[in-house]
Amino acid sequence: MSEKKIEAVNGHTLQKVFLSVEDHIAVMTLHNPPVNAADGVVQEEILLLCDYINHEDDIWVCIMHSDIKTFCVGVDIKRFYQSILDKDVTNTQEVYYDGAQALYELRVPLICAVHGHCLGGGVCYPAGADISIAVKGTLFGAPEAKLSVVGGSAHLARILPPQIQRDMSYCGTFITAEELHDKYGGVTMVVDTLEELMPAAMDKARELCRRGPLVLRYLKACMNEQEDFQIHRKSCGFQGGCFRLPGKAGAAVYRPVKHIPHTRL
Repeated sequence: MSEKKIEAVNGHTLQKVFLSVEDHIAVMTLHNPPVNAADGVVQEEILLLCDYINHEDDIWVCIMHSDIKTFCVGVDIKRFYQSILDKDVTNTQEVYYDGAQALYELRVPLICAVHGHCLGGGVCYPAGADISIAVKGTLFGAPEAKLSVVGGSAHLARILPPQIQRDMSYCGTFITAEELHDKYGGVTMVVDTLEELMPAAMDKARELCRRGPLVLRYLKACMNEQEDFQIHRKSCGFQGGCFRLPGKAGAAVYRPVKHIPHTRL
């Protein structure tokens, strides 16, 4: 099968997240120089592409990677700061949450190929993936607390023990791909060089494709349904996606959470 490049989805021309499909494998490429900060365009395009993949029977496996110097450094801090000034933090952050959730609920297995830095909200992507492959020396971390930002870090529970996760979140410390793999099993595979990353991801995707699309879709649906560490927001403390802190700080805007349904197998 020849490679098919998806240039637009639902009338939107892709600008920062791109998709190609070949031999039943979709490759989603993050491209927002210089460091792949997840700004509004990145977040919206991830949502659009997840919806596209969920309606394409010819796609059996998806690989997510970056074609620049680092994987993803998380939510665009400038955009986050502007949302504070605009008193619109909840609505702004909901788009990011929806994108991370859509990747987790993608109906086909998701392989994350990670290099450079994977920080903050960017960790949601490999943490929510089915399989993650990282280059030796890749740094994973949740530095939000150092920026006085409170983020949802429950996604880290899929790749780290709870107390290690909390220590990293409170202190803003990093962990290497090797430590994550060797100590905690939070990464599926570590390769030595960047040149080995995508070939390893493609090899794994081809292996999965040999199982056939229906097995992959139904097995993933079953595992997601039974998993203890789902990236679904818990009801306690949250109303419509806005965390309520005690006192006046809790006077944030309520907005009902809306997720793209991914029930189609």
